[in-house]
Amino acid sequence: MNQEDFAKVIDQIPRLSIRKWYDEDIQMLFHILYFCALRPNEGIRLRKEDFDLESRRLSLGRTKTKLNDVAPIPRKFVPKLANYLEFKEEGRLFDSLTYNTFYPWLKKLGIWCDIPAWTTPQSETGEKTVGHIFRKSIGKDMLKGVHLSKNGTKFSIPTISKQLRHSKPSITIDSYLKETIETVLDEW
Repeated sequence: MNQEDFAKVIDQIPRLSIRKWYDEDIQMLFHILYFCALRPNEGIRLRKEDFDLESRRLSLGRTKTKLNDVAPIPRKFVPKLANYLEFKEEGRLFDSLTYNTFYPWLKKLGIWCDIPAWTTPQSETGEKTVGHIFRKSIGKDMLKGVHLSKNGTKFSIPTISKQLRHSKPSITIDSYLKETIETVLDEW
């Protein structure tokens, strides 16, 4: 999902007509998933006290791969996140939200915004795209220079790998940053 697609998704969230949560909350959830490279379940269960904006760390607790995982919060996302968290009470940000509720939203948004990763079955793609799209998108955006380091340069593969919380850069390269031969030829 490129930045234009992401903006379309954010704009379409009010169309979901969610009654239990404010549109702004769900839009922020999508931003947190993207910028912090989270799996949906990791974002859904976040509490206000999990965020340490001063050290730019997000405590995730137990995740798919670690007992006590921590995600970095990008410097450029801190002001928007601070604004959002300022008015939130302690406890879960998205109280009682579950993946079973969240998943159909992705499917609807995928149809409305023409996001193939949310409409094509995993059996066809051969990879986890529905829930992992935020992680894959931020990784590719970092690689392509959509987001630059504080020095104004593109991010290195090891840095991208750490942002995605992968144990090895090879996982990042082989599973997340897949490129076609055409992309390589275009770059050269």
